[in-house]
Amino acid sequence: MFKALLKYAPVQIFAAISVFALISIHTKLLTTTEYGMLALMLLTVEIVRAVAAQWINLSMLRLLPSKSSDQHSYFAAIACSIILCCTLPAFALVILGLYLTELLSLNILIATFILFFTKALYLFYLELARVMERLNPYRLAVLLQSVLAIVLTGGFLLIRTDMLIALLSLSLSYFLAGLLVFTPLNLGFKKLRGADAKAIYTYGLPLMVSGLVAAISTRLDRYFIADSLDLAQTGIYAAISNILLGIGALIFMVVALPGYPELTKKINDKAMLYKAHGDYLTLLMFIAVPSLVGFCVLAEPITQLLLSEEYLSQGLTIIYILCAGVFVLNIKAHYIDHGLQFSLHTKYIPRISLASFVINLIALIILIPIYGLTGAAWAFVIANTVSCIASLYLSIKKGYKFNVPTQVYKILLASLCMALLLSQLRIHNYLSIDTPILYILLDIIFGVLIFLTVMGLLNYKKCKLWVTQYEK
Repeated sequence: MFKALLKYAPVQIFAAISVFALISIHTKLLTTTEYGMLALMLLTVEIVRAVAAQWINLSMLRLLPSKSSDQHSYFAAIACSIILCCTLPAFALVILGLYLTELLSLNILIATFILFFTKALYLFYLELARVMERLNPYRLAVLLQSVLAIVLTGGFLLIRTDMLIALLSLSLSYFLAGLLVFTPLNLGFKKLRGADAKAIYTYGLPLMVSGLVAAISTRLDRYFIADSLDLAQTGIYAAISNILLGIGALIFMVVALPGYPELTKKINDKAMLYKAHGDYLTLLMFIAVPSLVGFCVLAEPITQLLLSEEYLSQGLTIIYILCAGVFVLNIKAHYIDHGLQFSLHTKYIPRISLASFVINLIALIILIPIYGLTGAAWAFVIANTVSCIASLYLSIKKGYKFNVPTQVYKILLASLCMALLLSQLRIHNYLSIDTPILYILLDIIFGVLIFLTVMGLLNYKKCKLWVTQYEK
């Protein structure tokens, strides 16, 4: 399992990092109002994709490996045919989404639908390449799409600053990269009545519902900000939120991707599972907590580098609040929810997601008119905190035991010390450097040294033992 992960993880991490570059290009070359409009268009694409395509991909990933090799192309053709059948309702949903956000026009409609269609087919053929073990085409497609998205978007926006150019640049990157993983399939709508098609519907439709709830819930704040405030505020919030969600996903993915498959191997031995889960939590916290704390300390220069000064107009408070929400969201998804998964009570997870959606909706309605963007950030934190507590409570109630090693508390203390010292001992107070990114890199190195030093002092006996064993 770990070897299989290493085949795909490097390009996936590269793709995740390239998203930050793309956000930076969008925010630097578009105004906050234009980026707010772009964010709503991209939001519409993701919600429509959750309804019309993503559940089909997940069903194919789950069901196709169980088929014999000579049935793979036939089953993939059925899945692709379902996606094509969903294009008409998808078009209607795009119209609805743009209408609700007051962005509906012929040009925007065409550009948004083209982006949905190219991205949906690209991801379908990409996942098909992965499940068919076509490793090289998969890697090349991911790398090409990531590079093209940056190069085409940056190049075209430098020539002409236009939201539609940004959308069409992304569409072109998906189309060209998709050619590398494209496989001719014998499509046919008559196949949609067979047993294999019914298996996709049975497995995938519940995923569509939960995926739709998740897609709307995590992005609901954009709609309310656009409606209650303005598009410029939407752009500021969307950019900061996208950066933090991306950083959070990347940090937790480093541990969760290789760690989760190893945990599943120990499900039948509770003692080993609880111990392994505790070690997993230690590693998760060791990577995530100092990273997010460090980001908060260096939020101002990082935001200026990735975005621009304009995106700091709301102050740093909103960044701190969203960072806390991102941590809670990811610790729930990558640790707390394991209690329900390993105790075979996953039926509660969609219910918790739905409850979180309702809480988020109510909080947004109440808080945005009073506190603006800060209110939206607090709504995000409140909804995720309640869902995290609910998942923890149900996991414990159903018999799962969470083991929190002492190292976790030491990590929290070391991160606190790092935050206090780094905030007072910033490099720019002592050195004058013309390159802002160099300041950030030196501060990061200094912060890492502080964290590791405190961790070493807190684990003095273990460090002494390691040194003694090494000398022998």
